[in-house]
Amino acid sequence: MRIRVFVVLAAILLAGPAFAQKIYIDYDKEYDRSTIKTYAWKTTGETSVKDSDPLLHSRIVSGIEHYLTLGGLIEVESDPDIYVTYHGDSKEELSVNTTSMGVGYPSAWGYGRYGGYGGYYGSHYGGVYGGTASTTVTSYQIGTLVIDVWDAHTEKLIWRGMAAEIVLTENPNKMAKKIDKALKKMIDKWRRVKEKES
Repeated sequence: MRIRVFVVLAAILLAGPAFAQKIYIDYDKEYDRSTIKTYAWKTTGETSVKDSDPLLHSRIVSGIEHYLTLGGLIEVESDPDIYVTYHGDSKEELSVNTTSMGVGYPSAWGYGRYGGYGGYYGSHYGGVYGGTASTTVTSYQIGTLVIDVWDAHTEKLIWRGMAAEIVLTENPNKMAKKIDKALKKMIDKWRRVKEKES
């Protein structure tokens, strides 16, 4: 009974895609970041989700602004020190899961012609009795969020943060949490990078 419960729990846990968000940070090591006091948004219509999903766009922008404000930056309408842009992309992935239910007997328990237990027939019939297997194919969307920071005067890219393998969902609350989780991971990784520099 204990083995059967374990098999059922494993099937439930493996039923859906379970990806950890991957965070990447790159930046210009020679740039003097101490000069950055203000920022402004730069429109990137071709990669923004503003038109296709206005609510998701609002969550992304609000989340980024939250962390910029925590970092002491002020948003201005003109003559900023930096421009901030974001890019969003997604692709469809398939998840194939095979789950076994019931308890099968080990092959050594089968009766074989040669060698008694675990002989020819034992190796072929063992592990079959009492078990069934089913395979399910699930499609889901994987998203990538890229945040770019540009020097407003030279238009040179000085910082990039990327969160990959975000499993998208139609649930607004869950999606908001995923966005915030991705942004928080970016900031935490950026802090660790800066600590190593000092």
